[in-house]
Amino acid sequence: MKQRHFEERSQFMSLENHFLNTFFSGLYLSAGDFIAVGRANGVDLQMHSREMLIKDLLNESNKAGSLSGVIASLNTLIDERISTCHRLSLEYPHARTPLAKLAQKATGSKALLAREARGNPYEH
Repeated sequence: MKQRHFEERSQFMSLENHFLNTFFSGLYLSAGDFIAVGRANGVDLQMHSREMLIKDLLNESNKAGSLSGVIASLNTLIDERISTCHRLSLEYPHARTPLAKLAQKATGSKALLAREARGNPYEH
């Protein structure tokens, strides 16, 4: 019989998958971005894949009680990316439509973060 590796399922699985999938989030957050957000919120992250970094960032900050700070930092980063999209759409009018779609998806990512910050009232 094949042995299966059991990995504890993260409570932030949907958020992790959202940020890893550029098509749905409208953003590409690099490993350096995740490390910088972690450093700003007192979470020491080692260089890994983006998948491991976002998982470690969210779970470790939740354990340390700094999840709200991480979410605020991610929101700030998303706001910077949205403003970049708007600036580029003014500079390059032919790229306005795809850039507007990216900005809209990034705004949806902020809504997902806001929902995560509110939490699930049925947990605990």
